[in-house]
Amino acid sequence: MKVAIVYGGTSSEREASAENAKYIGASLEQLGYEICMVPYEKNLVQTLKNENTDMVYVCVQGKGHGDGTIQAILQQEGIPYTGSDAHAAAVINDKIISKMLFEKVGLQTPEWMMLTREDYEKGVFDPEAFGYPFVAKAPSEGGSFGIALIRSKEEMERIEEVFAYESPILIERFIPGDFYTIGILQRDGKDCVLPCVQGVELHGEKENDDPDSLKVFTGEYGVKEAKLPKELLEQMAQMARGAFSVTGARDVARIDFMVDCKDNQPYILEINAVPGLKPRSLLPGAARMAGITYNDLIEGVLLAAKERTKAEEIQ
Repeated sequence: MKVAIVYGGTSSEREASAENAKYIGASLEQLGYEICMVPYEKNLVQTLKNENTDMVYVCVQGKGHGDGTIQAILQQEGIPYTGSDAHAAAVINDKIISKMLFEKVGLQTPEWMMLTREDYEKGVFDPEAFGYPFVAKAPSEGGSFGIALIRSKEEMERIEEVFAYESPILIERFIPGDFYTIGILQRDGKDCVLPCVQGVELHGEKENDDPDSLKVFTGEYGVKEAKLPKELLEQMAQMARGAFSVTGARDVARIDFMVDCKDNQPYILEINAVPGLKPRSLLPGAARMAGITYNDLIEGVLLAAKERTKAEEIQ
């Protein structure tokens, strides 16, 4: 089986995509797969055909790339690929549309509104009425790009940083508390919910390059299992399943939460169709805690796509 690992993305996400691809490629090579690294470029389809690609491992991220764009191209050409299909990827990549779906099926998410640059410049948005602090987000950006925490009138100028990415933007109530995330893998036709984890700072530790260590990190960043009440963890797992289902995600996804420090209420922030898969990333960390090695995780995503493709061919 020849696997093409396609990477790239917007300028803000290109580097992270390339790093993900590097680790995924190394893992699949260790497992005996024939791989080729393919940057997302205009001649992508021809390159994939020239390489006699059996499956594309999607690593591209961001607007105009992993937002359904590459998925639609591959679907049109009949080239199998990992992850969510074009429609689901487009929905998931748009935080505003995702919010609408979450609310539609009763998944608790922070209070929010959509704001266009035009309405902002007309003074339609009243930040005092909405209430400080709030978070302004570019709906199609990932990572820490296109996001600003605005705590007071004096910080309102920061909203321009977000409008620089796109319009409309998402205005979201800030939830004081801790950030958690839950990964979902599809294995043997079933949704496998991974342990809830936190990203944490680890001071005074040495860097660990073992992808199956429970303390894999670089610099001062690591992953730890969430220490929350059992009932709350079960509630969040159920919410994660709901987000995975309502957005049409498949193969793999990561659902991000904030848990309010005042009343322990969980709020879904977003879902990621192409989550980070570096050994030190959140989802691989959760997989390790579930007893899934890094290589098993990477191959598992590939095999889920392979099984799905076979089932689609039979239909």
